[in-house]
Amino acid sequence: MNVRGRLAAGHNHGSMTLARTPSSAMSMIDQIGMAIAKADGARFDDDPARFCRLAVAALQPLIRPTDTMVDAAHEAISFDGAWAIRGRSDFRKAVRAMVRKAMGE
Repeated sequence: MNVRGRLAAGHNHGSMTLARTPSSAMSMIDQIGMAIAKADGARFDDDPARFCRLAVAALQPLIRPTDTMVDAAHEAISFDGAWAIRGRSDFRKAVRAMVRKAMGE
């Protein structure tokens, strides 16, 4: 069951209003929740609401990226000294660089 299904079943994720979250973000929360369950040696389906709450908590710090994370994103997509996002692949590359930097901090 995805986040939308859990919300319809009466589960919530703290103060975050996921009912208005786009389906791609909900899918990301499910994916992160599944990764947390796997890392914990547990099954996501045993307590999906818990693992999604943990996923939301894990994403909270990324709301305010560090200067180092922003620098990593900038370096990943700079072209001739000018920062430009010229499409989805450039944005994806920047986000990956930023998250990888955060994981290494």
